Amino acid sequence: MRPNSRLSKLSFYLTVLLGGFLVLLTLKSYTSKLNGPDVPSCRPVWMYPSYIKIHSFDQSHTKYASKYSIYLYREQGRDKLPPEGNGDNDDDVVGMELEGVPVLFIPGNAGNHRQARSIAARTSELYDELRDVNGYKTKLDFFTIDFNEDFTAFHGRTILDQAEYANEAVKFILDLYSTRSNPPKSVIVIGHSMGGIVARIMMTLPDYLPGSVEDILTLSSPHSTSPLTFDGDLSTIYSAVDKFWYCGFTNCSTTTGTAKLNQLSSVAHERLQNVALISITGGALDSTLPADYTTLGYLVPKSNGFTAFTTGIPQVWTPIDHLAIVWCQQLRTRIALALLELTSLRGTVTLQDRMRVYEQYFLTGFEDYAMENKQVAIVSEEDVFGKDADDGNTVMKLEPGRIYNEKMLRSVNVFKLNKDKDVQFTLLSKIPLQIIGNKKSKLSVGLYNETGDGGIRDVSSLQATIPNFGENVTDISDSSYDGPTSPMYSLVLNTTILKPYSHIVITQSKNERHELYCQLSTNPSCLTLESRGGILSELRLFTTGQDISWLINCVMMTNLKIPQAWSSLYVYKLQFKIVFSSSLEKERFHMFIRQWTDDPFESKWFINVGEDGNYELQLTMHGIAPFVPYKIQSDYGMNLQIWQGNEPVRTREMNSKYININVTIDIIASLKLLILRYRITIVGINIAIISMVMMLQFGQFGSTSKYPSFGQTLIYLNAKYWWVIMTMLVILNYVINIPSVNKLLHYIDPVVLTDYNKFVINEEESGFKSNELFLGLSQGFTIIGVLLYLCCNFIIWLTCVALMLVGTMLNFVMLKLYPTRLKIGSKRVQSVLFNLQVCLMACIVLLIPWYLPYQIVYLIGCVYQVINVLKYWPGRIRSKDPSDEGVDDTTAAETAVFNYQVSWLILMLWLLPINIPILIVFIHNLQINWTTPFSSHHNLLSILPILLMTYYNSNVKMEKRSTRKGRNMGDGGDELPHLSTKVIKLIQLMLGYIVYYSLIYGSRHTFYLHHLFNLLCCLVWIVFYSHESAATTGEKGERR
Repeated sequence: MRPNSRLSKLSFYLTVLLGGFLVLLTLKSYTSKLNGPDVPSCRPVWMYPSYIKIHSFDQSHTKYASKYSIYLYREQGRDKLPPEGNGDNDDDVVGMELEGVPVLFIPGNAGNHRQARSIAARTSELYDELRDVNGYKTKLDFFTIDFNEDFTAFHGRTILDQAEYANEAVKFILDLYSTRSNPPKSVIVIGHSMGGIVARIMMTLPDYLPGSVEDILTLSSPHSTSPLTFDGDLSTIYSAVDKFWYCGFTNCSTTTGTAKLNQLSSVAHERLQNVALISITGGALDSTLPADYTTLGYLVPKSNGFTAFTTGIPQVWTPIDHLAIVWCQQLRTRIALALLELTSLRGTVTLQDRMRVYEQYFLTGFEDYAMENKQVAIVSEEDVFGKDADDGNTVMKLEPGRIYNEKMLRSVNVFKLNKDKDVQFTLLSKIPLQIIGNKKSKLSVGLYNETGDGGIRDVSSLQATIPNFGENVTDISDSSYDGPTSPMYSLVLNTTILKPYSHIVITQSKNERHELYCQLSTNPSCLTLESRGGILSELRLFTTGQDISWLINCVMMTNLKIPQAWSSLYVYKLQFKIVFSSSLEKERFHMFIRQWTDDPFESKWFINVGEDGNYELQLTMHGIAPFVPYKIQSDYGMNLQIWQGNEPVRTREMNSKYININVTIDIIASLKLLILRYRITIVGINIAIISMVMMLQFGQFGSTSKYPSFGQTLIYLNAKYWWVIMTMLVILNYVINIPSVNKLLHYIDPVVLTDYNKFVINEEESGFKSNELFLGLSQGFTIIGVLLYLCCNFIIWLTCVALMLVGTMLNFVMLKLYPTRLKIGSKRVQSVLFNLQVCLMACIVLLIPWYLPYQIVYLIGCVYQVINVLKYWPGRIRSKDPSDEGVDDTTAAETAVFNYQVSWLILMLWLLPINIPILIVFIHNLQINWTTPFSSHHNLLSILPILLMTYYNSNVKMEKRSTRKGRNMGDGGDELPHLSTKVIKLIQLMLGYIVYYSLIYGSRHTFYLHHLFNLLCCLVWIVFYSHESAATTGEKGERR
């Protein structure tokens, strides 16, 4: 099978070159230098750890005690050690008096219990340093679980084992405190990566003790979707847990009448109503897990939890990679302070009280959601103004629109608000705001009504901590924890907050002044980058970009909304062009920018923008992402909060500073974001391409009895059908986003049909949408499918070339260097080897139902198929005498068999990654001497057809030739059975369904591709074996 012309063949090489070029560009984008807020700046940490193993938590408490264990962490020199213990031995802690609040650390995939040491050590340090200052009265006792570095992201049964063990560990830990006068009733849980999912699973299990876990803090945990889809059990568990948590906060029982769901909803609501779940993610630097997967989305309402990005957490302000998130100095300090604050709450502590602490420590303070829950103190006007409140010498009346600094203000200053206009009050200061009316307060702000109750509302609780933007500051991390400079503070009050009041009062110390800037703006401070033209507007983002210009020197803080920037798949490039005028005063401070989105709560800071003449920024965000549920009505557009300190001179010429912003998409930088989110999709597309090639091969075989090579057929596929494939990939995304089609495809998915626990979001009831089909995209037009196809096409071609090179070298070694050692001439030896082979296969098959997972057998099948390819390698079985009659026919038949074996091997090799994770789990369990039940992985029918097919491939029968010599000698070339047109069509139909499933469902249900391949093997084996039996019967009849 060859292309008809050189021009057609050229199209294949163009697609391969384009694919290779894209792969190289992607590698370049991975190695490119990060900039701005995406540059990591975690500081190193020190601690003096000791781990005390709790021996008494044995098999009398849980059957998993022989596999897992639990430790108590003690910081040497700060924490009390058990009697006669030095922290380095295995003393028990049952007899030890524990005085703190219990915290349980759960490690993630292949994680270690020692990862708890960083946060635990910092908590002990801060408790000793700040207990007299902040009044901390309760320490924290950190317990940590040793899961023997289990691979929880690979295997569903393993993650269930861990959750069951953790539940029993929580009960045991609470029992250790039972002798105290006021023992704790719950344990604070900190989970890293998959450890956070273990924490969520704990609350769904029968052995969960109600109320034993009320606070869950997760670090880089994939809540919204499973990071790997190679195990069907893990997918089922994820779906069941999502359903439980969703029904815990949503009244599922009113929408469905099934008793089972009513009971589930009741139990879930009872267990989760008082639970706070906080998800912390490191943002764009996490290359192990896309940060989109850590969002809580539809699972948890804002009253019970939220997702926080470390780039926006005050005094952290750095992205953190997947492993560093457990030890980063800035983040561990913030977590430790939050935990100490949480345990210092007095009286009856409600969910709202705990959430208020989390909002204070993990949100920026700019969020409207966070401001709603802030408590505002009220003081009398006399405490602020004194008795001479109307004395003009005491109170300074400020002019709206002007930027004031500390030197221009008096001790008491007042802005009068015009309720008929939209206004915004903005303040920046070097010191935090303090309670107004207190004589010791150095700086404070309050709101009051001239005709009101005489009380002034203190708004110090509404302030936000921001990075220092001073002249000597070179990086955001300079003002984070343990940095050389202190942070700054800001207060932004919009029209909604100011509307009920008539005045703003600002007080500062008479004797001590600190740097500050404030302004009451009556000019528009919110702008939107308009988009027109639909698809054409989106295309402009990829080419010339979109622009907006405005006068910025009249407003201290301007918010620019970019509704076109909502996707997590792109890197957006912002180019600034600033036009100055001669009527410009000296700049009070350099421009700085906060990039933010409201859902999820993500913020990034850019300081000293344009100071070095560089007015170009690269922006990454986490908005709508593939396969992640998102709220339908939410606005996911990116926002830029632009701060500047210029003010025009009061002359006739007021237009002193214009800014022009151009927004484009950086295509090259975006490639690494595509690969990060479509790593598993690539496996599915590769299998789809291989299946399409095999469809053409079987079609050619059915019409000509010649099985073409994989490489030639790949060339033919891309030469003749490249435009069809790429057009279909573009149209497919349109079709999938049609609501009725999307819903139909969801419900005809075999995984959904066979799995009761499979949770499909109801858009009308939940208000959320999730697209798990194809590329998981919500927009209609996209070329991402084409880009992935080009990359995968190159990878498949590279696989074929590599296979040929390796095979040639191995064939050379076997035939040229050791021609006699590998040749078995004795019929008796061949018979013994055959019997040994059958016995080995039988033993393996018998071990599958109760010990071996079928993935082990699949690996053996791959090795077997490699041997089959080498066995039928051209030249190994070819006739050595060119004068033999029928040698051309024999060579052609042998080539067909070889091509068939190679195609089968390539398909099996690309299905191998789906089975490898279970192999890793099995080998790991062997190392720790643990026999975990693999449930569905012991299904003999899931591997038997594959095993039979590879065995058949190694024993392709020899057909007799019509030549006289062939008849006399009973010899001829190996040849595939001749199949009827209907049988060929049936095989092509099965391969076509694999193509369909790989593209539509392969990204999220990758594990099911193995079962489809198993079904294909069953079909081909039955067809080949039945034809062979018929041919043998006919041959015996002819002899008679």
